[in-house]
Amino acid sequence: MPKPLRVLLIEDNLDDVVLVRQTLRDAAPHDFEIESATRLEDGLRLLKEQSFDIVLLDLTLPDSFGIETYDRLHSLSDVPVVVLSGDTNDEVALVALERGAQDYLVKGTVSGDLLVRMLRYSITRHRLTSELQESEQRFRVLSEQMPALLWTTDRQMRFTSSRGRGVPSKPLAPDQIVGQTVAAFFGTKSPKAPLIILHERALNGESQSAPFDSDGHWYHAHVEPLKNAVGEIIGTIGVAVDITNEHKLRRDVEAAHRIQQHLLPSAQPNVRGFEIAGSCYPAEHCSGDFFDYIPMSRGRFAVVLADVSGHGFGPSILAATIRSYLRTAAVLGNQVHEMLALGNRLLVNDGDANPFASVFTVSLDSTSRSIQFSSAGHPAHLIRKGGAVEKLETPCVPIGVREDEVFPLSRPIPLERGDVLLIASDGVFETRREDKEFFGVDRAVAVINKYRSRPPCEIVNHIYQAACNFAGTTHLDDDLTVVIVKAVTRRRPVSEDSTSAD
Repeated sequence: MPKPLRVLLIEDNLDDVVLVRQTLRDAAPHDFEIESATRLEDGLRLLKEQSFDIVLLDLTLPDSFGIETYDRLHSLSDVPVVVLSGDTNDEVALVALERGAQDYLVKGTVSGDLLVRMLRYSITRHRLTSELQESEQRFRVLSEQMPALLWTTDRQMRFTSSRGRGVPSKPLAPDQIVGQTVAAFFGTKSPKAPLIILHERALNGESQSAPFDSDGHWYHAHVEPLKNAVGEIIGTIGVAVDITNEHKLRRDVEAAHRIQQHLLPSAQPNVRGFEIAGSCYPAEHCSGDFFDYIPMSRGRFAVVLADVSGHGFGPSILAATIRSYLRTAAVLGNQVHEMLALGNRLLVNDGDANPFASVFTVSLDSTSRSIQFSSAGHPAHLIRKGGAVEKLETPCVPIGVREDEVFPLSRPIPLERGDVLLIASDGVFETRREDKEFFGVDRAVAVINKYRSRPPCEIVNHIYQAACNFAGTTHLDDDLTVVIVKAVTRRRPVSEDSTSAD
């Protein structure tokens, strides 16, 4: 059962009070609760003490007269008011309505049914109006605080309204933009300017977005057709967001990507007895993975792959730092395990950043066609010509963790023609599809066995494509780096000085 509507009747004529009470009491099925006051001050007191849905107000009271009666009540209460007066002056009625009264009823001309209907309509209208005003206020506050410019234009591309914080490159408040043309405001005369094209297409019914620059600032704009009630295009509605900082960051990241690509090997090394190829596929513009080819002493050649935790701009900086440390260490060290040890000490003492990376290093000996490896928390896999798989790893933590970490050097491992060494970042094996299954080592080995006869660069590409196909995507969420080393010529006997183990 609906709650009764509470009515406050402020009326000093007792006959009118009795009449209104009787009318509302007989207004079944509607239910009203009525409180009355004969003076405005008494009515205001009741409004403070109790809750009412509507006020019926006579303008002529012992303590107040005329439109001032409504003004005093309206200034102290937001309860909807219907004026019930004996004054037939249309000017007074219009003023009351203009100042917010829901209706103006003249005594003696209103039936009981009409009074009930007016009260209910007034309550509903006031509620809807209040909700609309609150919604408009929320939108106004939101739009005025948005770091963007929202606008509408007519068909001549002249601003008809504007909201937002404005455009940083323009010393004008949004309300000062109205009346200007889009071309004049954004300082462009070219009909092919992106913003002009966006508005022209919107006037032809198309909604489009595009970046554009103005006075050294970059913006992203979206413009749509503005239609009237019957669907006719009468102008445009648009929004522009300042993306200058994002644009600068994107350019910086792209520059970092170019620098990082320059740091990666630009060509396959020429090492007798081996064919080598590698590639890095970053999840973003910059990668936390890297690989490198480093000439060593005694004619040896080192292949290095490092995987810095994470991906993106930060890990890419660490990757470049670690690469420089390892190259510096390679000049001072005689073997890959010494290179790891020196690089580790440099990294541990590199301030408070505490960067670390898993690393696999392998030394290639052309004379004996053998390899020796040392690793820091990163394995590799040797796939023999007959299909057997050997996991190459040492029980060491990544570099950058402990200054006194010892990185053992393996004994020489002879390779036969057709043997393949797979060095890959964890992004290869940890690629997952929707059922959460990992790509894993076995699938990578299967790709190698299938394309074993192909050049290493093709094998690298096939592994990446297989991982993408497995995940059902053309771009993986993690950095992926692969290096393939193939033994390709007859092995010579291992010399005595190259068989010593560390």
